[in-house]
Amino acid sequence: MDDVLSGLSIILEPTTILIAIAGVILGSVLGAIPGLSATMAIALLVPFTFTLNPVQAIVLLTAMYKGGIFGGSIAAILLNTPGTSAAAATAIDGHQLARQGKARKAIKMAVVSSSLGDLFAVIVLISIAGVIANFALEFGPPEYTALILFAFTVILGISQKSIIKGMLATVLGVFIGTIGYDPSTGVPRLSFGSMELSGGFELVPLLIGLLAVSQVFILMEETFLGKNTGNDIMKPDDNSKLTWQEFKDSRLIYLQSGAIGTFVGSLPGLGPTVAAFLGRNAGKRLAKNPKKYGKGALEGVAAPEASNSAVGSSNLIPLISLGIPGDAEAALILSVLIIHGITPGPTVFDTDGPIIYGIYFGILISICVLFLFNWYASRWVVKVRNINVTLLIPAILVLCVAGSYGMNQNMFDVQTMFIFAVIGYLMIKFQFPTTALLIGFILGPIFESSLRQSMILSNNNPIIFFQNPISLVFIIITIMIVIFYIIREVKSPKNED
Repeated sequence: MDDVLSGLSIILEPTTILIAIAGVILGSVLGAIPGLSATMAIALLVPFTFTLNPVQAIVLLTAMYKGGIFGGSIAAILLNTPGTSAAAATAIDGHQLARQGKARKAIKMAVVSSSLGDLFAVIVLISIAGVIANFALEFGPPEYTALILFAFTVILGISQKSIIKGMLATVLGVFIGTIGYDPSTGVPRLSFGSMELSGGFELVPLLIGLLAVSQVFILMEETFLGKNTGNDIMKPDDNSKLTWQEFKDSRLIYLQSGAIGTFVGSLPGLGPTVAAFLGRNAGKRLAKNPKKYGKGALEGVAAPEASNSAVGSSNLIPLISLGIPGDAEAALILSVLIIHGITPGPTVFDTDGPIIYGIYFGILISICVLFLFNWYASRWVVKVRNINVTLLIPAILVLCVAGSYGMNQNMFDVQTMFIFAVIGYLMIKFQFPTTALLIGFILGPIFESSLRQSMILSNNNPIIFFQNPISLVFIIITIMIVIFYIIREVKSPKNED
């Protein structure tokens, strides 16, 4: 209880509340601009969290992420152009409603369902993260090795089109993570005589280059090819309101889709886009008139919105309790926690309990801000789509360079940023998942350390991984997932052709 009260006192500081408000507003605005994803937005913010305390830093990132996801939904409803991939399912019915003069009704339904779905996920997060963390206290080096191996396998699912590409990206991330001092001997490895490389790559310039600058390169390419010429706003001229009866008709959908999004978010690698389409398909069974699905059904907006928003909080379950990031956003949050000296995992509630509860309260405040801001201001937010994104490219690049240089005031970090920007650009062009590389880079050193400790404990006998029930279960599940991936790859239409 002391930790809860301490966390509450941290979050009730006026500065923290203002940060939550600013994060939601900025995220909503950027999410509505084509080409600026929520991931890119929070990657840009990472360097600016160094001066904040840990709670304020994480609240800023989560508020920005929630705002970015919802900003994409506004654009999907009004213009049938999802600002984020997670909003693609919303566009199907949302834009049909807009064409019928019910844009405001659709946006308000999206606001309500997003807030309720997210709230459901936060309740689950608060309820079970501590329980999982207590269970994980039983973990030793063999269990951690098996757990991270399991996480690597599940993350391969990020690459929807090719498991091979997902695996190669993960292995590349692990390999890059081995550059620098050997954690056991302290001897530099793979540094090729370079003093800068002997310390390894810094996380912040790497993730800024991989996730933000690579997207800038994509935007520059689209501009050069004439694909990014801005959009005209379709102004909704309706005055329709969401009625109490319409809200009640979807009450089971909020619950069902919130549960689906929470489940999907708690599994590494799936993300909000998968959750949105699963939630939408499941919502059709509960719709008052299923035949209207796809033609402008309010349930077709409520279901995907509740699901994709729930992912934004439930992806913190494996991160906080086990230290395993499930997607790019969770990996960015993990990097900020590490920078602030906090290691998520089984002992985090003992070592940093007030901070974790402060983050919980901060997420709840962000949900309230998201609801109030987008309920009243969404009609003005969408006007930012008139901004030609090419005008923002120089400003984004300046922020990226400043953020990479500012941490150590070292030009090698700026060079690192551009190197990984090129790598990220090539990965996007050839459809390799950049998130898999980032998570491989973050988890690789932990995997190596756990594996070495396990080998020392067993005198280099791998049987240690099969003697403990927990590690054995993770290994069996990992093998089953690999078999599933192989079968799916073999049966894919591409291979049938």
